[in-house]
Amino acid sequence: MDRDNREGMEQAIRGAEGLLELGLFTEAEAVFRQLAQEAPEHYRVWLGLARLRSRNFTQPDPNAQGLLERAASFAMTVDEYNDLKATVGSYAKLPPFAHGAQAPDRMPDVEQLEKLHPISVPVSSQEAVLEAREAARLKYLKCLLLIVVVIGLPTAFIVSCSNGVNPITNALLSDSQQEVPPPTTHPATTEAATEPEPEPEGCPYAEPTDTVKPGAEGEDVKWIQWHLVRQGAELEITGAFDEDTRQAVQAFQSDRDMKADGIVGEETRERLGE
Repeated sequence: MDRDNREGMEQAIRGAEGLLELGLFTEAEAVFRQLAQEAPEHYRVWLGLARLRSRNFTQPDPNAQGLLERAASFAMTVDEYNDLKATVGSYAKLPPFAHGAQAPDRMPDVEQLEKLHPISVPVSSQEAVLEAREAARLKYLKCLLLIVVVIGLPTAFIVSCSNGVNPITNALLSDSQQEVPPPTTHPATTEAATEPEPEPEGCPYAEPTDTVKPGAEGEDVKWIQWHLVRQGAELEITGAFDEDTRQAVQAFQSDRDMKADGIVGEETRERLGE
C-alpha cells in the first residue's frame, strides 16, 4: 500500500472511531465493514468492530471476544498491543502478545497492562447528542469523501448507507451534487440527455425455498449468484454452484460474522436478500 493510501486508511479509521465515540453506531458499522475488506490486517479495524458489537464495551456480546482476539493477532508492535489492551480494559481477556518472539526485549509489562482501564464514554442528554452530531457532520464529511476517492469504495456502498438515518452520508451526497457543475450539452443532444433513464430491475430469479449446497444447479443457484454479484462478488451467473460460487458465499458469510460453511441456508438467504 503506497503512502497516500496508508494515510487515507488512517484517516478513514480515525473517522470511523470518532463516530463510535459519538455513539453513531449505524454510521460507524457501514464504514468499518468496508474497511474490513480494504484493510483486513489492521488491528484497529477489528477493534472497531468489537467496539461496535459491544456498544463501546458497555454491553456483553458473544462475538466481540473473537473480534478482539483477531485484533490482537494483527498487533505488530508492543505499542499497538498496549493500545489494544488499554481500549479493551477488563471487558475481555486478550491472548498474549503474538509477536513477542520477534522482539523479546520489547515484551509489554504484564503488571502495567493489568492496571490499564477501558475508555469511558460520556453519557449526554438528548440535546447534547444532537449538538455533537451537528458538530461532527462537517468534521467527518471530508473523511468519508476521502474513503470514496482514495480507497475506491463503490457507489453502491454510499447508496446503501443513505437508506437509513445517516445525516453524514446524506450531507456528503447533497454537497457533492451542489459542488459538481451541470454538464454542458449540445443543443442537438438536449432531448436525448434529458430523457429519463430506465429504473433498475430487481432479481429476475425466484428466491430458493430450500437449502442450496455446492454442486447444485438451476434457478436457485442463479438467484444466489445474482445477489452475490450485487454485493460485489466477481462471478458469472451460470446456474452452477461451483468452487468460485462456494468461495464467494463463504466470504459473504465471514464478512457478516456468520458460519462460513459455503452453504446457503435460511439465514444466509435472508442476508443475501437484504
